[in-house]
Amino acid sequence: MLELSPARKNKVNLADYNCQQDIEIRMLMSDFSTLDIEVLEEILYSPLKISFKKLARTLDCEEPELSASLRKLSSTGLLAVCDDAITVDKEKRKYFEFEIHRFDSQFKPDMEFLQGLLRKVPIHILPTWYSIPRTSNNIFESIFEKYLLTPHIFQRYLMELNLGDPTLNAIIHDVYSAPDFKISSSDLISKYNLKRRDFEEMILILEFNFACCLTFEKADDHWLEYIAPFHEWHEYLRFFRATEPPCIDPKEPIIRSKPTDFAFLEEMSDLLMKAKKKPLAIAKSTAVEKLCLTKLAEYTDGKLSTLEAGDAWLDLSFENRALYLYRNANNRILSINVGERYVREAEKSIKRVLHGGWIYFDEFLKGVLVPLNEHSVIMLKKSGKHWKYTLPVYGDEEKAILKATIFEWLYELGMAAIGTCNGKDCFAVTHFGRFFFDD
Repeated sequence: MLELSPARKNKVNLADYNCQQDIEIRMLMSDFSTLDIEVLEEILYSPLKISFKKLARTLDCEEPELSASLRKLSSTGLLAVCDDAITVDKEKRKYFEFEIHRFDSQFKPDMEFLQGLLRKVPIHILPTWYSIPRTSNNIFESIFEKYLLTPHIFQRYLMELNLGDPTLNAIIHDVYSAPDFKISSSDLISKYNLKRRDFEEMILILEFNFACCLTFEKADDHWLEYIAPFHEWHEYLRFFRATEPPCIDPKEPIIRSKPTDFAFLEEMSDLLMKAKKKPLAIAKSTAVEKLCLTKLAEYTDGKLSTLEAGDAWLDLSFENRALYLYRNANNRILSINVGERYVREAEKSIKRVLHGGWIYFDEFLKGVLVPLNEHSVIMLKKSGKHWKYTLPVYGDEEKAILKATIFEWLYELGMAAIGTCNGKDCFAVTHFGRFFFDD
């Protein structure tokens, strides 16, 4: 669910360009039949002067039907009909050549389409709307970099967006809460009791703010109108939702590695307590290594002795003992050699599963979206004419970092409970882990 806050002042002002033409033509196109679109397509890809009778034969339609469609189009100034001659306005044709893409079955409201939308606005206005340098070499790329470059940047932008109208914010919320992140225009118009002109103006504002876009889908002899996010963001949201790891059914036999959340800290604490009385003869173990790494104890000649810091550590609650280890510069994962930077990134991956339910690690892995190498940063990139949020691809090394972070690092801190179910590794974020990572 997308929560909006009033932090960022909106600067898009439709009065800065001829928005009324946009709104009027959008109103007209919202009522187009499939024949109206066929007529429009034929006109756009024909010479500026066309024979009425020839057009009727080409489209294989009755002249009264063609006349009705042409009357709709002539109301926009696109064309004029005189006897058998249809004359097309060259400038208006350019406008319709852009808008008709929305009716293509393969239409995607992508970054290329967004650039076309922005080109409707005088270029000197764009730096004011989007707060980018007027000296920018490429205004469109500057806009993309500032607002859309990564999912994190765009999500933060949407959360801070202040449109100054509760209905606009509500429409965004409805779209982003919908099953496939799209909702029909008719549902929105009915829900908020909107006049068609007001609705078209609202959607135009949302498009220029990159929040949503108007699309059409063919149904029999008419078109259904929907509001959805721009294509690249829509695809990312679909991936994010599709990779939500399902919780393991409570009826399944989950075998925890240890019965309590702070089991590893309890083991460390027990060793320290015993070593306080006299040096404790003990074989080296992970708990012993961690006590020595964090300077809570020392290990000499096979014996463990508690240090002064260890005495103070034992006076803390288990939560604060965990925080001490988390913040200790000497503490690290023992099983693999990995830098703190990547451990911190791997930790963030559990924010998707803070519900506390048990999940299979393999299912969890499918939806991890954190940068664990220089090639795994999620970013809007262009390939040819198409843009896409590139998703990370993890090799064995990155998967090992993720597993060690959860099954060793976070487990030792009492932030993750680990175990197996049906022979597969699984884990759950503990109450303390949920408290720690819940922003």
